[in-house]
Amino acid sequence: MSERFRPYVTVAAIIECRGKFLMVSEFDEAPYPVYGQPAGHLEAKEDLIQAVKREINEETGLNLEPQGISGIYTYVKDNETIQRFCFYVVDNTLPEELVPNDPDNDIKGAKWYTKEEIDNLKDKFRTRLVKHCFKDYFAGKRYPLDIFTTILP
Repeated sequence: MSERFRPYVTVAAIIECRGKFLMVSEFDEAPYPVYGQPAGHLEAKEDLIQAVKREINEETGLNLEPQGISGIYTYVKDNETIQRFCFYVVDNTLPEELVPNDPDNDIKGAKWYTKEEIDNLKDKFRTRLVKHCFKDYFAGKRYPLDIFTTILP
């Protein structure tokens, strides 16, 4: 019997404040920082909304509630399949300075960028998923959170 295939499930958050968008930087496999939305993997015994709230807090220090979802993506690379759920938050009261709370110490910074500044960073995106998440958000794609149902024991 062959081993059962298991895709990676990830969440990401587009966070908008006063016309700017939050991006985090980290060193991945490149010798320079790479950029993306606060994002990460779904962990055991959490639902997608819990996962995105945790990732937002770990990577930005913010405690935010997602307001909706802007896209669901399947990304196939090498021998991996990644299923990403991109949430969004719009809040015009967020602080300029942010302090990551990352237990893995991977995040080097969290900063606000204009749409034009994000376009200029596209060659340094952590993955192609970053571009697609922003593209759909900027195109106005918005879906309610009530499309998700968590079944508890």
